[in-house]
Amino acid sequence: MSELELEPQSLSDAIGEVADYIVKIRRKAFAEIPPQVDSTDQFDIELDQFLTMLDLRIKGDQFPDQREPTTNPVVNADEKAMSDMGLQVINTLSQWAQHLHLHDATEDLEIIVLSYALWCARNLGYVAVLDPVVDAVSSYANRQSDSHVMNALSGTINEIMDAVIPEIKADKDKDDPNRPWRLLNFNYGIVATRSLDPHVMEQAFDQLLQRFPEEAAVFFKEGAEQMDIVDYPDHVRSVMEKYYQTTNNPTLH
Repeated sequence: MSELELEPQSLSDAIGEVADYIVKIRRKAFAEIPPQVDSTDQFDIELDQFLTMLDLRIKGDQFPDQREPTTNPVVNADEKAMSDMGLQVINTLSQWAQHLHLHDATEDLEIIVLSYALWCARNLGYVAVLDPVVDAVSSYANRQSDSHVMNALSGTINEIMDAVIPEIKADKDKDDPNRPWRLLNFNYGIVATRSLDPHVMEQAFDQLLQRFPEEAAVFFKEGAEQMDIVDYPDHVRSVMEKYYQTTNNPTLH
């Protein structure tokens, strides 16, 4: 099991621990600032609600039975609310950690984002908040050099993408090159290449061809150029060359 596959209780404990630390540092940093109306109090409420919601889900392995009508957002939580609120809360914690220059907490939250998104994919079948996932994939991958870690990350990305809602997969806003769905897919291709595993590469590359046929040729052309720069092993070069030849049809001289 990779470090991205946290057990549910371990995941909940990790979120609670890093949240307590960040909230404590944040309050200390702003202790001398006169009280004012801002979003911090609301976030604290949302954080508590989410942690309660997650605890209920883990302990009961289901959402509470609504035997009587209630307006309590914790009791009313469904798969969508659980996934969206969790990723948004964790993303806000990440923003606070970066703002306060809490580097260890920032790195911990990269793992937590990916672990929680993976948990959502496996248990809720619903992922719609992609920005924090894309950021976490990029930052986490940039800190790694082990091909086995890249292999595990590839599997995590693939599972998360399978659970992304159809509205996002439809990819209608093609004018924005920074749309999270596009970035996540191409990051998947890069991570898969760094796994040095031909099967993982082919799985990622086939999805790129299917989802982004107009842009795949450029990806494989740049990938082929990187083979010599990074000195990839022959079996990796072979896979990249196959997809390069398929999409670019280079003229032999």
